[in-house]
Amino acid sequence: MKRRHFLRNMLLPMAAAPFTLNGLSVRAMARSLMTSSFDCDQLSDRVLVLIQLHGGNDGLNTLIPLNQYGLYRNLRPFIGVKDTGNRQYLTLDSTLPGDQQIGLHPDLADLKSMYDEGKVRLIQNVAYDNMNGSHFKGTDIWLSGLGAEGLNNTTRTGWFGRYLDHRFPNYPADYPNNDMPDPPGLEFGSHVISLGFHRQSGIPMGLTLSDDPTDFANAVLGSGGALPSQFPNSDYGRELQYLVEMERSTNSYAQRLTDVYNAGANTPGVVYPEHYHTQASNQYYNQLAPQLKTIARLMSGGSTTRIFLARLGGFDTHEGQGLPDKPSFGSHGALLYHLSTAVKAFQDDLKGLGLEDRVMTITFSEFGRTAGENSAYGTDHGSSAPMMVFGKGIKPGVEGTNPDLTNLNNNRLVGFDLDYRQVFATVMQDWFGANYGTLDHIEFYEYSANKIDLVNNNYIDGQGNSVDYVADTSCDDTPDLPPPDPSNGGGSGGGGGTSNIALAEGIEFSFGPNPTSGTVFMNLESSRMTIATADILTLHGQRLDRVEWRLFTGENQMELDLDHLPAGTYLLRIIERPGSQFGEKLLAEARIIRQ
Repeated sequence: MKRRHFLRNMLLPMAAAPFTLNGLSVRAMARSLMTSSFDCDQLSDRVLVLIQLHGGNDGLNTLIPLNQYGLYRNLRPFIGVKDTGNRQYLTLDSTLPGDQQIGLHPDLADLKSMYDEGKVRLIQNVAYDNMNGSHFKGTDIWLSGLGAEGLNNTTRTGWFGRYLDHRFPNYPADYPNNDMPDPPGLEFGSHVISLGFHRQSGIPMGLTLSDDPTDFANAVLGSGGALPSQFPNSDYGRELQYLVEMERSTNSYAQRLTDVYNAGANTPGVVYPEHYHTQASNQYYNQLAPQLKTIARLMSGGSTTRIFLARLGGFDTHEGQGLPDKPSFGSHGALLYHLSTAVKAFQDDLKGLGLEDRVMTITFSEFGRTAGENSAYGTDHGSSAPMMVFGKGIKPGVEGTNPDLTNLNNNRLVGFDLDYRQVFATVMQDWFGANYGTLDHIEFYEYSANKIDLVNNNYIDGQGNSVDYVADTSCDDTPDLPPPDPSNGGGSGGGGGTSNIALAEGIEFSFGPNPTSGTVFMNLESSRMTIATADILTLHGQRLDRVEWRLFTGENQMELDLDHLPAGTYLLRIIERPGSQFGEKLLAEARIIRQ
């Protein structure tokens, strides 16, 4: 018996029994908090909501560094938030140390309220090495889970696409099913599914929706027409097959999404804001609120989707960040108001629905803004910026210290405290329960060596009970790896040997020696003739070498020369390439150590 099944059966009397709502299975998560932790079934119900602040959020007007307030105002004489009057900054928490003293933009009153309720953690100075100032490349880096050095024109996977592909194998062929009747991922605010949901091969691990899934279903179900089942062996044929698989997947979920949406409801009395409190803004309407409202309603109706991606655009505030006669009422203040009020309504909604235990919400933006204002009452593309995390199960407070306004380069903050992958590695392990083997698939393995203190292991409820929200990684069935070495900036890999191999179904693969002094001998058992490549990549995904491998039916052997590479840990990937009649497919992946 698998460990997760054993735990589930042992803890079943403490778990809430499922019930039906309009014929849809719903798990009652409003359970008693007398238990000290969450069992494996409850962990598998957890949800991550990602909010992209598109355009590059200005972290310094979001979280004002009060220990450097005079310098801040010198850098921002016009758009800087004042310390007097009815639009002065809000003091976050006077008990924090001096280098964590933060003033909130006055339009973040609801964030302050959630912080006081213990449902906010603010993470300062998040970035990555050699930050890319492009909106498109910067966004792709955050969605891919790679660094600036690992992103190139061939990058085609996202970190949550890799996770969902690993978590729900053989998608979409084996889905929907009783265990997973919904799309693994859902995205709002875009007509095209983002890079984040893409995986190594096949269609993305999610769908993109409008704010009302019934509109989505009506459009899909009314389109009609038979889909082709045969595809030519060509680039055109592969593109056509991809589109057809997307169409079939969309058709499979259209009615289910409508049923779940109609079965759900939002908490009576919770009002999602529709617009800014003053008309004097070019960001008057709240675009985020209906997205979060839909997510809550879908969850209420029984949705089993694991990752939601929502968007709030408009953060590219080169001009008009402050109004000439009302500096703090400009477009950026309106956007912060939309974020703060929408998330507060979402949290209140989840609480009323009994779903608050299940959800973590986290913001990200492609980059921050310049430290000093420009002549157009705005700011330009910068570097590091804060992330904001919301939820009942997070450890409230502030992570890191205020950015150093005395250390600037071309008006941009220099350095950063946390790599964004440290944050997401923490989320995947401590919230979703991913073990080191799963983190290896996501390509966050080395970043888990320096996680942050994000998930609350000692939440005290109203009756004085202590609840541990940190996930138990023993619920993950993936073959585990040793922890990475924190002194090596994340570790040197999975410990060698062949225990770290990930294989496609029906593939037998081995290699060695590992660690190696230069030459690796590979064996692969193939059920058919096909064309493959052996790729060597850095741990950040940058391809260093590619060797063609023509596979025959039966056992195939090959020598791989690594003499030209310096000592270190690399990814070895065997990929069935386009050009074979079967298209692209990841056959095997492993870590390999060059001594």
